[in-house]
Amino acid sequence: MNNHPELGQSPDGFDCSGFVRFVLLQSGLHVGDYIGMDEVRRPIRHANEFWDHYGATVQTQPEAGDLIFFSRHGLFPTHIGIVKDEESYIHAPGKDSTEVIEARIHSKRIAVSGDMGRVLFHTNPIGFKAPTIARPSSTYRWHQQLAD
Repeated sequence: MNNHPELGQSPDGFDCSGFVRFVLLQSGLHVGDYIGMDEVRRPIRHANEFWDHYGATVQTQPEAGDLIFFSRHGLFPTHIGIVKDEESYIHAPGKDSTEVIEARIHSKRIAVSGDMGRVLFHTNPIGFKAPTIARPSSTYRWHQQLAD
């Protein structure tokens, strides 16, 4: 693994979004940049940036390879993983862990404490996205396919 701490990778392991980015790139899928509010181009590197700038929202049953999102306090996406099958996903839990693990997908109410403002999400996972990219010189998006 390359040492790119700015992309969520280190010699000690991955954070959640670094793991997702690594897997997508190793699978031959493109992860584009985005233009921040300060008009600076940046690589997508956090769960909320994947939520805002990558993929298409999945409205049906998620499939293997889709991205799964969670929110710690219901305000914005704070964690991301990759769907393995209809019952499990793979992720890098972060915090004090340096490993990548498989976990069950189950619906869980988000505990909101204190005055958090307007809570947008009430249940984890908060949603799923299928990897897509913008077509060159077009505003259309298309699903990426894994290389054979």
